[in-house]
Amino acid sequence: MYNPKPDTTYGAKEQLSQNKVLSIKKAVELISDGDNLTISGFAHSLAPIALVREIIRQGRKNLALTSMGECWAADLLSGAGCLSKVRLSNYMFEGFGRCMNFSRAVQQGDLEVEDYSHFGITSRLFASALGISYIPTKVMAGTDIVKKVTFDKDKSLVANCPFTGEKHLLVKAIEPDVAIIHASRADEEGNTQLFGMTSIIDEQARASKKVIVSVEEVVPTDVIAQRPELTLLPSFVVDAVVEIPYGAHPAGMFRYYNYDHKHIQYYWDQSRQEESFKEYLGKYVLEPHDHWKYLEMIGIPRLMDLRADPYLGY
Repeated sequence: MYNPKPDTTYGAKEQLSQNKVLSIKKAVELISDGDNLTISGFAHSLAPIALVREIIRQGRKNLALTSMGECWAADLLSGAGCLSKVRLSNYMFEGFGRCMNFSRAVQQGDLEVEDYSHFGITSRLFASALGISYIPTKVMAGTDIVKKVTFDKDKSLVANCPFTGEKHLLVKAIEPDVAIIHASRADEEGNTQLFGMTSIIDEQARASKKVIVSVEEVVPTDVIAQRPELTLLPSFVVDAVVEIPYGAHPAGMFRYYNYDHKHIQYYWDQSRQEESFKEYLGKYVLEPHDHWKYLEMIGIPRLMDLRADPYLGY
């Protein structure tokens, strides 16, 4: 882990104000009951699962979730009873099946949901990221997704383009309370870099009131400066940085480790029934009181076996 040396160039007070590195527990304390969260991840990549486990450990309740193509946070938080509302676009465990906890919560009436296409929910976040109140789009227009209205009564409307007269669907901007992002690396000021696919992390972070980033490693600022093209989130966007190696496990991170197919299959099998999921929740989320205990349970041999080939990146 990165341990920064004292910087004698600045006064202690100035230096402290620039250091955004927090422990995982302190970072999750920035999240309140009832917050609307947007959480990174697409299928089995970029998922901040270590932070999600800590949210469950700290007992957050009545949360809303606004995300695109995500599965891990939606399913874990649903199974733990942390969610009340979800704005979604196709939550599923790619290659395995439905998000069983999420589906069960919807079927039992414990979770209110609102459906979007991938680009539909992204457009709402994009409008907020741009600082505008809505954005015109052609996606979802003419579909039953638009007709089905739940808790966001004014989420969209159809209007004519003032230039061409063509009909567009106008989707309303949405500003989540907290964006929770998992990326590759960051410095202590919050300059965040990502190797490989970015999904909609940029839109999620810039749309939100507060941004918590977990990374595989915290590195010196001069390392960040060597590859400026990789900096997805500049420091002024980020409120907190948490260094969490294997923070996405059992999902994967390009150039760090592959997703853990064996553990994902075990999780999915356990999630098919409420009682067996409770066993999983106790064993892998609640009993290990922190991320390091969780990694001990997974085991060093297994974690090393998942490490990415430095030449291929996976």
